[in-house]
Amino acid sequence: MHFARSPLAAWIALATCACSSSGAAPPAEVATPDAASVDSSDGAPADTSIEAPKEAQAEAADEPTPPEPLCGFQVTITDGAKLTVRAPGGRALLEGLAPKAISGDAPPNVGFAVRDQTTDYQMMFGSFKPTVTTHGPWRVAAKLTEQSLPDGKRVDFADDLGTVLGQLTFRCPESGHLKVDIASGQGPEHHFSWGFGCNAEDHFAGFGAQTWDVDHRKQTVPTWVQEEGIGKIETDTYDDLLWYLGGRRHSSHLPIPQYLSRRGYILTTETQGRSIFALCSEQDDAARVEVDLPVAIHLFDGPAPAQAIERATATFGRPRMPPRLAFAPWLDAIYGTSSVLAIAQKARDAQIPASVIWTEDWRGGHASMTGYDLNEEWEVDPTLYPDMGAMTSQLHDSGYAFFVYFNPFIFQGSKAWDEVEPKGWLIKNGNGDPYTFQGASVVSTTSMLDITHPGARAWAVGKMKAAIALGADGWMADFAEWLPTDAVLHGGKGIDLHNHYPVVWQELSREAIDSVNDGEPRMFFARSGWFGTPALADSIWAGDQRTDMQRDDGLPVIIPIGIGLGLVGVSTYGHDIAGYNSTMNAAATKEVFFRWTELGAWSPVMRTHHGNAPDKNWSWGKDSETTAHFRRYAQLHMALVPYWEGLAKIASTTGMPIWRGMALQFPEDAAVWPIDDQVMVGDGVIVAPVQKPGESSRSVYLPKGLWYTWEGEDAIGGPAKANADAPVGEIPVYARGGAVVPMYPESVLTVFHESQGVPGPTAAGDDRVVQAFLGDDGEFVEASGLRYAIEQVEATWYGELGFRWQGQGLGACAAVPQAPCVTATPHLGVLTVEGPGVAEVMSGAAVVARVRIEGGDAKRKLTVRIRH
Repeated sequence: MHFARSPLAAWIALATCACSSSGAAPPAEVATPDAASVDSSDGAPADTSIEAPKEAQAEAADEPTPPEPLCGFQVTITDGAKLTVRAPGGRALLEGLAPKAISGDAPPNVGFAVRDQTTDYQMMFGSFKPTVTTHGPWRVAAKLTEQSLPDGKRVDFADDLGTVLGQLTFRCPESGHLKVDIASGQGPEHHFSWGFGCNAEDHFAGFGAQTWDVDHRKQTVPTWVQEEGIGKIETDTYDDLLWYLGGRRHSSHLPIPQYLSRRGYILTTETQGRSIFALCSEQDDAARVEVDLPVAIHLFDGPAPAQAIERATATFGRPRMPPRLAFAPWLDAIYGTSSVLAIAQKARDAQIPASVIWTEDWRGGHASMTGYDLNEEWEVDPTLYPDMGAMTSQLHDSGYAFFVYFNPFIFQGSKAWDEVEPKGWLIKNGNGDPYTFQGASVVSTTSMLDITHPGARAWAVGKMKAAIALGADGWMADFAEWLPTDAVLHGGKGIDLHNHYPVVWQELSREAIDSVNDGEPRMFFARSGWFGTPALADSIWAGDQRTDMQRDDGLPVIIPIGIGLGLVGVSTYGHDIAGYNSTMNAAATKEVFFRWTELGAWSPVMRTHHGNAPDKNWSWGKDSETTAHFRRYAQLHMALVPYWEGLAKIASTTGMPIWRGMALQFPEDAAVWPIDDQVMVGDGVIVAPVQKPGESSRSVYLPKGLWYTWEGEDAIGGPAKANADAPVGEIPVYARGGAVVPMYPESVLTVFHESQGVPGPTAAGDDRVVQAFLGDDGEFVEASGLRYAIEQVEATWYGELGFRWQGQGLGACAAVPQAPCVTATPHLGVLTVEGPGVAEVMSGAAVVARVRIEGGDAKRKLTVRIRH
């Protein structure tokens, strides 16, 4: 968010809206994540077929084998009412629960139950307070009746009097994917609960941008797009007076209803409404999913998490492959042309690598009682930026792309209001008038653009393209969570479109950028989302965290949010370095900036932000020590661009994200599922930032395998807990044996419009610094196809090791290394060579390991750092 919010003004706020849902069905027209590859009739890939059984057939060889209707999934009913779903091979995914009587409002921890209920939503400042009104008791399924279908199985569930309460239709759109379409029965009950067994070994990760938890076991998780809030309480209750300011435990701007189970499957509720997941939280031996009907529930089986993610993202959309500039450092700059150009030049003078300057006050800004607020217009402010075209041209010549800012609000009194309101392009209330509410700038009267209206869409895209014409290369597509549920839009009701509105907002940015097609790399980044967002947005950022290290909404929430997003298809992820919100806490200190920078360098997107108190927050130019610290970590982040891009390519083709929770790589290790303060970058690097003020060390959990400190010469065998020293300025990072990380040489300062004075990837060519960690086989392939691999020949080695390149021994390097040569210490060999080729690590005459470097220029310069 990019407005200051006053707690005093919020306290006296009067603008609220009350909105209602009654078992709402999805809107009639909802964009699919990837229209080119998804059949809009059922969300399954259009070009897939049902997998044939693997068993040899005893019938005539010339007759084709009929496909198994459920691709090996087993749906069985026992005791008349317990339904169990098993994976191919018999592994239990959802274990059926028996029926029992439900008293009062007790949760229905039974197999299936339905209820007639409505949910009212009160909205203030983008927060939504739900109130459930029941119109009858839970009706429990006492009997299940199954019927085989040519392409699947149908199960009706009925009460003890035989009244059909609902119907489940099981189909297998593709191997490893079970889809369950669930419809209402004969009564008025359209709210549905599916319960299944839970045991001590169960763990659940996912649900998108979640701040408190990585493992949601023992939590009840609601999924509804809304503001995260300023700070967080530890529950989802709304009995405090200022509920609209502070976030609830699961308040989230991107809460996709999908989790990964330790049993090896992903479950998704495909709905435009609210889902609730009670994960062993109401009863130790039961979990359940609660959602309005009709709905489709998907099971994507692995059993490995990578396989489950690959299948889930094939249906709901893989992460988008962004342009390279996403992975180079970004710097924020505000306060007008002279200030922006001065900051850009200061970074170049300090030799800080960066490829983006982003300026959110390009539309104007002003000081307020709570900080620095943006003017709510949709075009350049001629006072702050009188010649934006000339400014962006100068930035481009200096190797910077230029990003601006958009959001879907239309403020009364703005030029934008005068352009769209007379044409009926604002969201409306029930009387057909513009729907207004108190906006994020507190004293404003605000509406939202009806982006389902073709005219409004064209207007918004035109504004974005006008910014591009002035030299903008991208923007922050902010907000989109605030759509009131009782609003009326051209495309339908607010209740039906609320969760989907952010996706439509992102479609506009995608359309504007892709329609220019002039060969320049462009992108946008967003924070809110739903189904479809991963394939649309180039990057997602974490939101408006506090400028501190508090657990409720400061630095410690960055890793949980990133891990949760990775599990629902978002890969290119970043956050505001040093946070954003100082409304109810202190401005960012030097320690906060240092610690946040350290994690930012190991994040896919490294981006600074001035916050809502720009003159008070610590920043990279405050003193020489801070500038040196930021330069060091910006150099690291820029050097890692080949690694970032390679991981992004993996994400775009398989769904496996760049940032990964520990459970994605080590699901069999129960200890890793709850870990929320360390994260994997790819499959071989663990990053474990210090997140508590005043601390200079921390414990890091290392799963099975051999682990090396990124800097230094220590190696530890896992599983183990390492005590890592990390004074301010340092971050604990470990690399697994078998990991290979290619990096640019330090000379690269930009990846955008490089020049002789600002060198970039063209100057570097195929030259690389290759970090190779022995101990296991491993490989890495850059997005360009350059390949690196470790072949571990011997599991153990002793004594001093030697090194060869292309079968020839290497002499010691001089002070200025000349290829081929080696600099060796007891646990590190640094080879200066030209490639491609093969490095051999020798113990006497025996080969311990080989490091292969394939592809690229025959004279590419390589520094191969082999840890052993």
